[in-house]
Amino acid sequence: MKFSWLIPIIVVYLLVNAGGAFAQSPIVTLQLGPDQIGVVKTSVGISTRITFPEPVAEIICGDLYNAADGKGTFVVARSGSDQKPGNDIYVKPIGSKGQSNMFVKTGDGKHTYNFDLNIVPPAQAHRVVNITDAVPPPPPVTSPATSTPANSTAAEPVKPAPCPDADRIRADAESEGRRKADEIIRNARQQADRITVEAEAKLADAGRQSSERLGQESDRRFMRALMLGLREIKIPNSKITTKKKIILTLDPRVLLFDDKAYIRYTIQNAGNEDFSFTSLTLETEIRPLTVEVVQNKTENKLTSGETLTGIVVFDLKVVEPKDKLTFYLRAEDHSEITHVTIQ
Repeated sequence: MKFSWLIPIIVVYLLVNAGGAFAQSPIVTLQLGPDQIGVVKTSVGISTRITFPEPVAEIICGDLYNAADGKGTFVVARSGSDQKPGNDIYVKPIGSKGQSNMFVKTGDGKHTYNFDLNIVPPAQAHRVVNITDAVPPPPPVTSPATSTPANSTAAEPVKPAPCPDADRIRADAESEGRRKADEIIRNARQQADRITVEAEAKLADAGRQSSERLGQESDRRFMRALMLGLREIKIPNSKITTKKKIILTLDPRVLLFDDKAYIRYTIQNAGNEDFSFTSLTLETEIRPLTVEVVQNKTENKLTSGETLTGIVVFDLKVVEPKDKLTFYLRAEDHSEITHVTIQ
């Protein structure tokens, strides 16, 4: 072929560029001192874990994402809990462009690490960043005989004495850095408090509106039921007395209201001994119905001469006109104590 000699050159070019693309390691280690800034490369869709030698106490991000108003670029989370913080934080951008800075305090708050957060393509992003403290250079070893550094030669020029104000300048710089960091933390806390107050106010307003809507819905259902009219089913024999002088009485009318049926009952212990029961059920010839029972006592037990009153509510749509409906009073072993036939 006329251009077949180009193929080897193209292959070599692609291999060289592919090697450059894979040279970026997703796991790096940064040695950081108090006056150094570590660069962390992030990307959309990737969470970057940053591991510190001590538990993380506080995190301050310059462009932290705020879910309340949707502003901000970076989402930052800390491992562990407030009572027992972990050594890791996780950083993830929500956009494909942007940059910010971040301060992280660890341990008892005396160590502060400084970072620049950059957004890069996924292939260049860091997955794991291990942080270690920068090791200060060892002091020069002097020879006792010549008072000259043992690791230097006579030809090396004499180094000038350190500036006497260096310690003061460094201390002033550290003090100013701490002051700015404290100011950022204070502003962040104030912003968090404001967001919390606004969220609680919105939640309370939503609850109030929900209660109002619920009340309005109840009123509409009541008015609709009144317009349809109150209906009833008459019970022919609504009172039963057992041999142990337990009197079960149903109101002679079953009230029908908005597709619900309501039966009022009383249970009277006219005997000389305490009486207890397990359940009240409504049953057709083939199955029991799902009912809601509301009564003036939580305990199904009556002393001698005591009376219990309650209401049984059930869905009228599950009962066919031809069904035989019976009200049962049952004992602990589910055996029948007595019953009243409703229809």
